Amino acid sequence: MARNTVLRTMHDVGLAAWFGGSLMGAVGLNAAAGVVDDPEQRGRVANAGWDRWTPVNAVAIGAHVLGAAGLLAANRDRVRDQAGVGTSSVVKTALTGLALGVTAYSRVQGAEASKAGDVPPRRCRQRVRHP
Repeated sequence: MARNTVLRTMHDVGLAAWFGGSLMGAVGLNAAAGVVDDPEQRGRVANAGWDRWTPVNAVAIGAHVLGAAGLLAANRDRVRDQAGVGTSSVVKTALTGLALGVTAYSRVQGAEASKAGDVPPRRCRQRVRHP
């Protein structure tokens, strides 16, 4: 049985970078931009971080997809013959496709936000607590 070490590494490291980097940006970068003193520049700070992350994210996604495709090709007999492996592969492929779609949509939205430049933050009503 072949180990397919390079393909497995591409698959796993690509997915880890894709998910981990996106999660850190959503949780950490966006929150950090919120502490910028000038509220109108908060979007610029967040957009600068996301714009720098985009090419790294593209490489991570590419590595994951190439690794996954290579593993699928290398294990095609197992996928075809072993019970449950084909179904599992279809589900994983569908979830990856969904994640790619969400990532692409998010990037389109992010590109539009970057083009907008400095914008005032949305005003949110604050809840007033009464004793």
